[in-house]
Amino acid sequence: MKTTRSPDPLLSLLLLAGLAGCTAQAQNQPPAPVNSPPDAVRQIHAADFPGCVQNILTMASREGIPLAVARPALEGLTPDQRVLDLDARQPEFTLTLGRYLTNAISAERVAKGRQMLGQHRALLQAVERDYGVQPEYLVAFWGLESGYGTFMGDFPVLRSVVTLACRTRRAQFFAGEAVEALRILGAQQMQPAQLRGSWAGAMGNTQFMPSTFTRFGVDRDGDGRIDLWRNLPDVFGSSANFLNKSGWKRGQHSHIEVTLPQGFAYDKIDLNEERGAREWRALGVTQSDGRPLPDFADRAAIAIPAGHRGPAFLMLPNFKTVMIWNRSVLYAISVGVLARQIGGEPGLLREPPADDQPLSREAAIDLQQRLIRLSLYTDEADGLIGPKTRASIRAFQIRSGLIADGHPSPETQARLRAAAP
Repeated sequence: MKTTRSPDPLLSLLLLAGLAGCTAQAQNQPPAPVNSPPDAVRQIHAADFPGCVQNILTMASREGIPLAVARPALEGLTPDQRVLDLDARQPEFTLTLGRYLTNAISAERVAKGRQMLGQHRALLQAVERDYGVQPEYLVAFWGLESGYGTFMGDFPVLRSVVTLACRTRRAQFFAGEAVEALRILGAQQMQPAQLRGSWAGAMGNTQFMPSTFTRFGVDRDGDGRIDLWRNLPDVFGSSANFLNKSGWKRGQHSHIEVTLPQGFAYDKIDLNEERGAREWRALGVTQSDGRPLPDFADRAAIAIPAGHRGPAFLMLPNFKTVMIWNRSVLYAISVGVLARQIGGEPGLLREPPADDQPLSREAAIDLQQRLIRLSLYTDEADGLIGPKTRASIRAFQIRSGLIADGHPSPETQARLRAAAP
């Protein structure tokens, strides 16, 4: 859902995840409107591939998709091994903020975004009037999702989602996406070959999943079709409609980069620990350039994805809306940072620490196992650094007299290795 092309294996994995990233977008929404009772899902799991396709055809018919549309589109489909290989290829690294931003935001991407902002300003301003989403944010999503339309994926979407429905554990989700893809074919009078996208089914300039397309797609130019591949009025209108319906607050940024005072209680920072502007000011929090925090009506939490040595972000309500698009704090930060730069503001005033390197899956498992030996972590050592692992790291940091930011910094890792050899 992001990123430029690169020979670096980690960055290649990011690009791989990028074109599939909008799967998260759809999964964060209510389920696709497909009547798929448990027995139908069990049938999909139990059937061989042709039988599974037939079950999807039955589901589509129940959903009102004409057989004249669905049957020829599904006829003769075979599983796409490339899709299965990509689905099985899990990233081997826990990404750092610095690595993520380096990959997602470049001087070239900012410059191109500013060019696109100027070139399409009239259209973007008209969309903002209707939906309340600032032009620089729409351009930022466009840049991160497809490099301003330069890589939208070339997989047959219907074959991809049918393959994932019939050959993975996520039958219900992807069967629903298959039905919605068939709905698009009928409503937009498209052929299956025209419906192309990422290996996981995300489509167009801003990588909508089929269910997102059918729920939020907008025919902005009134030509009778929703075209997210070639028609920028439809692209911007649909993207803004999605954000608007997801709770976007007109005219507000998604974050403010802030500075935390010396002695700040980092152990109290949590994505659910929200305070008002007056409360954060009373705790000594300022904007990163030293100015007082501006007033904002809603409560907001602080994120420190690179630990206490890196930048801190006050997450305003639109940050949560960005995370409905993609449930990743690093992605949401990237959208906000890129949007501000496209709008003419500077980048981060405090850079992530240079020695903060990505953890391999093996290293993350080792970290969790050491925490288990210290009776600080009770879950499985799965190599995924989530909230429970960070809480355990924070407990170890408190025990060791370190700043309790919950971040696996090089110093924290070294102290942990010494404490639990």
